[in-house]
Amino acid sequence: MTLDDVYADLTRIVSEVGAQVDVPIESEVFFSQMLEGFAGNREQFLDYVTKNVQEWFRVVEHGPRWLQEGEWQFSGGRPMVFVGQIDIPAARQFFHDDAAFFVFWNPETGETKTLVQVA
Repeated sequence: MTLDDVYADLTRIVSEVGAQVDVPIESEVFFSQMLEGFAGNREQFLDYVTKNVQEWFRVVEHGPRWLQEGEWQFSGGRPMVFVGQIDIPAARQFFHDDAAFFVFWNPETGETKTLVQVA
């Protein structure tokens, strides 16, 4: 079983938490490695992901409200915790359109990443 074999269903499952299967590339690596080590069949794999996706893609309070495609951040090969989002309206004139800062955190290492999207 390859990532292509489960891509459509996997995309549906992870999109519910605001993540993507192949963006960023670390996400594709995360799911590909998971598939390589999985001993069950396709249905068992999708069931496993459905049961665990909330634990892998954790949020402090609310999930991201992406302005563009989701870009869940990774650290050490694992999804980081989504801490929150700061919305910047275009009326503030910092950006040409509405913008948002998305903050992620690795509770094990203390590493943080911030992603900016403008739409």
